[in-house]
Amino acid sequence: MNSMRTSGRLAGRALATLALGMSAVAIAAAPAPAATGGVDTALACTPWREWRGEGGGSGDICDGARATGTIYDAKADGRCPFIKFYYAGGGHKSSASVGPAGTSKWIEVWADNGKYFNGTASVEWRSC
Repeated sequence: MNSMRTSGRLAGRALATLALGMSAVAIAAAPAPAATGGVDTALACTPWREWRGEGGGSGDICDGARATGTIYDAKADGRCPFIKFYYAGGGHKSSASVGPAGTSKWIEVWADNGKYFNGTASVEWRSC
């Protein structure tokens, strides 16, 4: 009986240690408060760069919901470049175009509600 009581205490201590260890893991896995006092849940930014001889651009897609950057029209051909940002699950959203040749434009494109950019983009043209 004595050995059972001792092994019961050891088992109890092991469970208590395991429970404390699990709570420490849960605390360590929780998001750290941001410097502003909130919880920082932001995802990383993914750079994009698309370029052809006629123009293109580069920038970042952040949190899957916002694409920013600069586009540039490099050729006087009557066409103005714009950027298509592709959604996870299909579809895309386009930026404003830039033109005439030699001009650049800062762009900001927000994903539609419930959709997220998958980090890919392409440069396209429309008449201008």
